Amino acid sequence: MGQNTNEPTEFQQILQRLGTGNTVVRDTITLLAGRGLKVSRSAMYQALDGRSNRRELIEAFLETAEAEIERRRQVRERATRLISEA
Repeated sequence: MGQNTNEPTEFQQILQRLGTGNTVVRDTITLLAGRGLKVSRSAMYQALDGRSNRRELIEAFLETAEAEIERRRQVRERATRLISEA
């Protein structure tokens, strides 16, 4: 678990790429709660930082991040279609 603290983990890079103000961590916690798993924000950030081996947190985070990226792609496609139709 000896992560180099100078370089962000892959999961932190995903979070950074999604930009500030995104709701992916909150949405991941909500998803996990719906599956019966209570998780704190700090536990999520520890997992994303590589300081936790809770695989279910990372899997849920990736699922949520993928859904957000797909949603954004669809929004861009819709906007492009509307612009071309106008």
